[in-house]
Amino acid sequence: MVSSLRSDSELGEFFPFDPSEPSEDTPLVLQDPKTRRVFRLAKSVAETPSTVLLSGESGVGKEVFARFIHQQSPRHEDVFLGVNCAAFSESLLESELFGHEKGSFSGAAKLRAGVFERAHGGTLLLDEVSEMPLDLQTKLLRVIQERGFFRVGGSRFIEVDVRLIATTNRNLKEYVKQGGFRHDLFYRLNVFPIEIPPLRERTEDILPLALFYGRRLAERCGRNLYGISEEAANRLKAYHFPGNVRELVNILERAVILCHDSQVIDVEHLILDPPSVEVFLNDLSDSLIESTSFEVDDDEQSENGFLLQFRAGDQLLTDIRRDVILKTLDRFDGNQKKTAEALGISARTIRNKLKDYDERGD
Repeated sequence: MVSSLRSDSELGEFFPFDPSEPSEDTPLVLQDPKTRRVFRLAKSVAETPSTVLLSGESGVGKEVFARFIHQQSPRHEDVFLGVNCAAFSESLLESELFGHEKGSFSGAAKLRAGVFERAHGGTLLLDEVSEMPLDLQTKLLRVIQERGFFRVGGSRFIEVDVRLIATTNRNLKEYVKQGGFRHDLFYRLNVFPIEIPPLRERTEDILPLALFYGRRLAERCGRNLYGISEEAANRLKAYHFPGNVRELVNILERAVILCHDSQVIDVEHLILDPPSVEVFLNDLSDSLIESTSFEVDDDEQSENGFLLQFRAGDQLLTDIRRDVILKTLDRFDGNQKKTAEALGISARTIRNKLKDYDERGD
């Protein structure tokens, strides 16, 4: 396990890069129990030919798990190909999937095999399959059912043996109800569903991932770095990561670039997006939320004949606003300008509120 060390120099308390954890051959970080559960599911289904549907927010590592399933499968010596269904127009995506014959459309100067044909015997990843147009979903369903297809403009039926893995960042079952995805195709793809939790829900993975990618990025950028400071590690673990692992890698690359005069990545090298107000509202204590009540004050008249007051225990809504402001201010180490920007209010409002809180002894 990675642990904090006291350097003999002036580096202070820091978490050292460890080239052996995780290794280059094992890119999956499995420190958090939620990630270990996903790993067990992926390993179980890898040994079978079953279709897998990986769901989760953008950047959680769906493709990493897809590649792991392929590597652990009997097809691991054959090809692994992927196509992003959101990256092409409908006509181009059809050609990308099934290929086309020479002259089948303007610009088709020669015969081209699609990914289904090229992935024969191996694994095909349909990335963000929920973004596939409905008409093309019908054709994909036919390929799955018949285990073969026709190239665009072709007349020869081509049989294929392909293991399918699909990914989506949508709630696909709800999207079916909304009419954006075919229900019959959904059940064809949803044979073995695996949901990958967002990084903010598997916090034990954050530091090992940061150490792994920090080392790789330092090597790529030619930086002589030893690790991540304890304060920077704590800041990363407290961050909400709306962009998940992909955002973590971006944050670390910026940090590696900025720490040219240091031997460890410190908190001053981390450029984090300001969290939304909702993040801090979610951080309010359970006791505060559990004590929420509504009261009708007959002494105060409103347009509807009464004033509805929202209370959280003995605190009025204004006190909840105070908690949000103070939590945000603490997150930005007292920087009033950044606090105001994060909350969408003026710095003057922040100053006035702080003056008011000080006078009230808050």
